Amino acid sequence: MSNIQIFVTHTPNKKSIRLENPLFYHVAAGSVFLERPLEKGMLADNTGEHISGKNRSYCELTTQYWAWKNTKADYYGFCHYRRYFSFAPKALPEADCGCLVFSYLDADTVQKLHLLESEIKDYVEQYDFLIAKGIPAVAFQAKNVRQHYKNAKELHSSDLDLMVAIIREKYPQMEGAALAYLDGKQFYPCNMFIMKQQLFDGYCTMLFTILQEFERRRDMAHYSREGYRTPGHLGERFLGIFYTYMSQQGKYRLGELQMALIAHTSAANALPDGNVEISGKTVPVVFAADENYIPVLFVCIQSLADHTDRNRNYHIYIFYTNISFESQQRFLQAFNRQGFRVSFIDVTAKVAGRCLKAKGHISTETYYRFFIADLMKRYPKVVYLDADLIVCRDIAALYDIDLGDCYLAAVTEADVAGQYNGANPDTRRYMDEVLHMKDPYNYFQAGVLVWNIRAWNENLQTENLFRLAETGKYRYSDQDILNIVCEGHVKLLDMSWNVLADHMRFRYEHVIKYAPYRILDAYERARKQPYIIHYAGEQKPWKAPDADYGWEFWHTARRTPYYEILLYGMEREKEKKKMWKVVFINVLKRAAKKILPQGSWIRRAIGGLYWRMK
Repeated sequence: MSNIQIFVTHTPNKKSIRLENPLFYHVAAGSVFLERPLEKGMLADNTGEHISGKNRSYCELTTQYWAWKNTKADYYGFCHYRRYFSFAPKALPEADCGCLVFSYLDADTVQKLHLLESEIKDYVEQYDFLIAKGIPAVAFQAKNVRQHYKNAKELHSSDLDLMVAIIREKYPQMEGAALAYLDGKQFYPCNMFIMKQQLFDGYCTMLFTILQEFERRRDMAHYSREGYRTPGHLGERFLGIFYTYMSQQGKYRLGELQMALIAHTSAANALPDGNVEISGKTVPVVFAADENYIPVLFVCIQSLADHTDRNRNYHIYIFYTNISFESQQRFLQAFNRQGFRVSFIDVTAKVAGRCLKAKGHISTETYYRFFIADLMKRYPKVVYLDADLIVCRDIAALYDIDLGDCYLAAVTEADVAGQYNGANPDTRRYMDEVLHMKDPYNYFQAGVLVWNIRAWNENLQTENLFRLAETGKYRYSDQDILNIVCEGHVKLLDMSWNVLADHMRFRYEHVIKYAPYRILDAYERARKQPYIIHYAGEQKPWKAPDADYGWEFWHTARRTPYYEILLYGMEREKEKKKMWKVVFINVLKRAAKKILPQGSWIRRAIGGLYWRMK
């Protein structure tokens, strides 16, 4: 069997996900710039003979140089922490960028890319030289490889010309291949390849001789940061030239491998893998939010962090599609500590193509919880929380509740019970005619859930939930759907775990009071000592500070970096209401002037009303 070594280049001082496979060797490129100890299992490119100090201009080529000078193998391969090869026997569907795109380097991705040791060996040994699959230059709005380089704003086309001149001088046999490749329409990206040792040695000898001569002739002192990486960019082009030259020889076994881009590579954002602790000490909690809800989410997680057990570990997962990197970093810096960790999980790929529409004040993000059973399958249970709530007790006590064979644990929805029991006849008709629940009084509120991952995956399919969602007929969106599919398999919790905030006493006096006495009693008891306060509905304390339990929200908000932003948002909300009031009054005023007779009593009465409102 051949000794195959595939080196994976990682950015120094950045903790990235690593593929655990005996054939892959993870190297911190530019190790001389490390600001903290190297992680266990990582290699450094500043040992033995090296050019690690040139990483800022040579990029991943410092890894390649180190491997060339310091390791022995039959095959040498190179890829990146966020780009891997696909060894799948059949071509996989590619994105518009010309490569495969996966959200995470998880078990499913490894399986789809056939990244197992035995499969890789069987594939590689059939070839002398494998390269990352070429991408048509037209995909980069260029007619050929040369124009693609010229179009890069921070690079200089004269540098490419200089490299060709150096090739002509030092390796004249390569000139034809250089011109053919640069004037060709296929670009080989990212310095990714696998070569037999003899070819690799010849390739490196030429590459680093050319780059050394380029540096001797070109002064890059005034180049931009990206421009300073020109040797790395030229090395990328030389790989394509070398592959073209090998093709022209006609005596080597050559092949192209699809390249897979991994969208999320930060170890801090990793999905739970096979090594995750499932003994019960770790408490996994899932939220779903967007950029607009970040301040409120931060307050919620702060309240959760305020009530933790030092003997437990808490891992918070935030499902999202549009939360900025800056916002994510603020969470990681504020919360990631011993025993408490936050990860952001991008679900963009999973929601792509789905027609998801929430109703009323409910956001589309509410559907993201449907992915819990698929994405969190390594955990036995998972707590799900809406972001518009305040945690007043250690969430581990909720997680530890025995679910038996129930799919979910949740709290009875007191509001809906009141509506069904007489407060809103339309709700009764809707639940009887659309939901068809056997016992509507067991309808639960889905803002606080404990998800039994095992029971769910054994009995339900996530795709069925989305099929129901895309019908668009459910009033309370995903909450209705969960109630339908889980009826008869729900453990009802103490109502203290999800206390619905009142709305100027309206919710209690006009809705919940109609609920069956046992539900009303439970709600009144829960209000005296809530474990979780849920600001469900349209009135929120960050919009109206005198909202029910609003002081609990602001008590926590004052200790977060978003306090001033929340205050500013509340003022903008007030101004917005004033604006709509002015618009409404002005429209009414113009209509009155046209319709009502001048001097009439009704015109004078409406005029008086206008001035009182103003």
